Amino acid sequence: ISGSVHTGLSLNQLASNGTVAPHLHSYEEGFYILEGQAVVAINNHAYRLGPGDFGAFKVGTVHAWRNVGAAPLRWLGMAAPQPKPVGKERDTFFPKNASIPTDLQPIAGLLGHFDPSQIPSTPEARAALPGANNVFLQWMIDEKFGARHHRMLFLEYLPGASIALHDHTFEEAYFILSGEVEAILDGQRYLAGPDDVLWTGVGCVHSFSNIGRQPVRWLETFSPQPPAENVFRFAAEWEQRARDLEA
Repeated sequence: ISGSVHTGLSLNQLASNGTVAPHLHSYEEGFYILEGQAVVAINNHAYRLGPGDFGAFKVGTVHAWRNVGAAPLRWLGMAAPQPKPVGKERDTFFPKNASIPTDLQPIAGLLGHFDPSQIPSTPEARAALPGANNVFLQWMIDEKFGARHHRMLFLEYLPGASIALHDHTFEEAYFILSGEVEAILDGQRYLAGPDDVLWTGVGCVHSFSNIGRQPVRWLETFSPQPPAENVFRFAAEWEQRARDLEA
């Protein structure tokens, strides 16, 4: 992402029968499969994965990809700390004589699945985000999952839903899956739809509103991981506090 200092976000596509040889990084990775069928190798195990499957590769974990479907394989990738630019220190390494395992294993470890069919309809499920109503949030990759440098989550805003202006001590990236969202980022208005990417840097004051007639869904990443307290800083709350203190 242009301008970021913590986040490496990528949209990856692999042709049918294509492979990415076993390799490892000096940074952490997360992924969410958008389309297609994959065999993903992690160390000495291989797993069959498809749309809605997600996972994390911890720093130094050997992993590989193979497209085992007839259609292209697409996935969103997140890397943190941010990968080094070309020409700087190496941060990706390919072990000599490594191969992709062929024996498939049941999904385990730092792998999981979430797709829109699993979104609950209860009011409680749509009240998980501070400062917003009719918003559903599903944590996928976080500290509890086993990641140490980033988070990845799934969000849905129902029509009319919004979150007030706020900022964070971490970067966020947003990959829009469906719907149309209005974003206010440091005073600038943006409209984003499917396959668009939005990004907020540390301290960027931002808000989101679903201005369409359909739910807005997106994948969101955090880097670095948020602090244990005071994750959100809502502008209106602090303006009100200032009025109370200074009256």
